[in-house]
Amino acid sequence: MVFVKFSDTFQAYVFRVNKYYVEIDENLCWENVLPKLDHNDIFLLNKGAGDFILAWGASASITLNVNEYDADSVQTFLDKHTNNYIFSYISYDVKNNETRSLSKQKAQSSAIHFIVAEHVFFSKKKSNFYFGELGRVAVHQILSELTSKKSEVKKSDKISLTPNTSRDSYIAAVNGIKTKIQAGIIYEMNFCIDFESPFEQMNPAETYLKLVRKSNAPFSTFVKHGKQFILSASPERFLLKKGNILISQPIKGTARRGKNSKEDQEIKLVLQQDQKEISENVMIVDLVRNDLSKLAEKNSVTVLELCKLYSFETVHQLISTVSCNLKSTTNFTSILQALFPMGSMTGAPKISAIEQINAFENFQRGIYSGCVGFIEPNGNFDFNVIIRTILIDEYMKIINCRVGGAITIHSTPESEYQECLLKLNVLQSSLC
Repeated sequence: MVFVKFSDTFQAYVFRVNKYYVEIDENLCWENVLPKLDHNDIFLLNKGAGDFILAWGASASITLNVNEYDADSVQTFLDKHTNNYIFSYISYDVKNNETRSLSKQKAQSSAIHFIVAEHVFFSKKKSNFYFGELGRVAVHQILSELTSKKSEVKKSDKISLTPNTSRDSYIAAVNGIKTKIQAGIIYEMNFCIDFESPFEQMNPAETYLKLVRKSNAPFSTFVKHGKQFILSASPERFLLKKGNILISQPIKGTARRGKNSKEDQEIKLVLQQDQKEISENVMIVDLVRNDLSKLAEKNSVTVLELCKLYSFETVHQLISTVSCNLKSTTNFTSILQALFPMGSMTGAPKISAIEQINAFENFQRGIYSGCVGFIEPNGNFDFNVIIRTILIDEYMKIINCRVGGAITIHSTPESEYQECLLKLNVLQSSLC
């Protein structure tokens, strides 16, 4: 199974005849455009190597907090705006009908946001396209104005992140989680901690450029909604839909990169044979298989890859790929109900794990552990998992970075804490 990229979902569709598509002759590079955009809503999803999808402006939108979430309202919005590109972020706190009431909720926390994008630019293997209501001349004028515009000169403060959970508190919590596992309440739980810092001045686009260059992750994303920003170097896909095929790619199993090729190869071999990491992954694969079975045609749930090793700039990961054929009556919100939040960020069993997450974590996850993605005019979609992410709130002048990992009966608290610091490293270095 090839590790499918964000941009692969629109590979075939962009060549269909549609009055809203314009082929762009000139080179299109998001790095030259993003820093110059000044819009309330901006979504960028990219995998590097020049392939990306960038959208801004909202001709229509729906934004709900946790307490307002209603699947029928969201689905009505989506059904009303078919034949458009729709971009979205969905907070972990939305959960599903069985688990939403378990959330630590702020009454007015923005949990779900969908926009019908006014302007969409995307690049696939050096072929560039625009989707929107503008003709060729107007599209090229937009690009000309943006590329000639000077970038924002605002510099960013040097940030030093501070943990809201001390090392000793973390270790005590992991031991407490293992007690719950020993008692049979849960089998595995994703336990996360929060790091934060105040700031006076921040340039989100510049910071995102640094993050992408350091991580080169396949599901990176930049989102602006008002004065809140999501800067993600995510290596994990939540869901990909292509036709009636639905694919999920959970990650469990992390190791650092080596200082040289020999050490790097040794670390890879150790990870591939680590029974604790493998068992973490297999447990979540079983959970995903169960979730997909709620939507799947009979006997169509398939594990295409199990614990396959993928290497990124800063870490090695074990990734599994699970797919199914969807029943014809399945819509977007029913998929969310069956699979959200993703098992890799909860644990198993899912409801019990969420209950224990609420008991042991001392912060509201918000968009962290949620997802960002887009729905195409043909109904295909692609959503990542929001991990390895810098959250910037320009209202509150606060940066948050959250990291975590799966706790099982075999977990060593100190090793788990070191894994958190490993995942934090690329975020902290991007803020310096």
